[in-house]
Amino acid sequence: MMITVIYANRNRDLKRIKASLDTLKRQSAQNFEVVFVDYGSEEPLVHNLKQLCNSYEFVTPYVLPVSQLLWNKSKALNYGISKSKSPYIFIADVDHIFHPDALLKMTEYSNPDSFTLFKMGYLDKDESKLLNESFKFTDLKVARSGEVNGMVLASTEAFKKINGFDEFFHFYGSEDIDLFARLKHAGYKENYVKEKFIYHNWHSSFANAEDDKLTVKPRMKNIMRINQQHHKFNLENLVIKPIQQGEMGYLIEEKDSNKLLKPTKQFAIPNILAEVEHFLNFELPNLSNEIVHVVFFEDPYYSSLKHKAKKILGKQSQPYCSLKEINDKILMQIVYNYRHSNYSYIVGKDLLSINFGLGI
Repeated sequence: MMITVIYANRNRDLKRIKASLDTLKRQSAQNFEVVFVDYGSEEPLVHNLKQLCNSYEFVTPYVLPVSQLLWNKSKALNYGISKSKSPYIFIADVDHIFHPDALLKMTEYSNPDSFTLFKMGYLDKDESKLLNESFKFTDLKVARSGEVNGMVLASTEAFKKINGFDEFFHFYGSEDIDLFARLKHAGYKENYVKEKFIYHNWHSSFANAEDDKLTVKPRMKNIMRINQQHHKFNLENLVIKPIQQGEMGYLIEEKDSNKLLKPTKQFAIPNILAEVEHFLNFELPNLSNEIVHVVFFEDPYYSSLKHKAKKILGKQSQPYCSLKEINDKILMQIVYNYRHSNYSYIVGKDLLSINFGLGI
């Protein structure tokens, strides 16, 4: 019985990816295929990633040119699910290190009426350094274990029945536990495997504090809490198929995203709060059949001594907002209203402008 192992990736280092794929290459049972979905990595990583994936006979890479979109693991995984040719699917991660019998054991747990979750062992930084081509899985020592993680084995039919992962979830958090809950709502039984035959390759933790800063790589303040609230909504309302979600695996085609390069409406908006909020909440929603390009920029007056002095003295009459605040307002609009639309979001490398494109 075949199992499709699905990876979703953006800009992760090749050494980490190779370490995971090498442990699949050494599986005692070769009853699997790998669907590797790269969701918007940048060059030269894309070129090198293609070469790496093509060096494994069991890997089929899908390199999606969507770097202009926000990171959405759910969309990437749903695309991979749509490409599966097997009756069962295992959701993996580039940090996973597999026991040589992992896929053999998964065959034993495959059941059309249930889904299976797995306990994972986490390696610390020093132990992860031992992950060379000659390491033995049984020699590795885990620093701790985790029971809640993204690993799940289920039938392809089960994934299709619930229309895959909920694509509301952006950046990180909750897409996995939400999927598990909706599988239960659909009538599938949950199994849990306590034996650890998958380890997690160490990496530095995601710094939530950086969500307060404007960075070239888009980040959104409070997104983890918003994701948790969305999961809570799905849970309380016994949602099975994600609300407002179309066909699983659907992505804007490159020819359509290229249309954003020829806008029919262009706007330049300074970081004056009233202008920003009026545009995002009134002007933009009332446009139709347009290709919109907007540049949000920092008004020179915003950083002037005169403005700073007036602000200190409480004499400032025109409220401004930072580009970070504009960033969060736009990303909020994308997550709630435009996540399935043809859009482009790019923060200027000098952090002084934001370019937002949208096909309406």
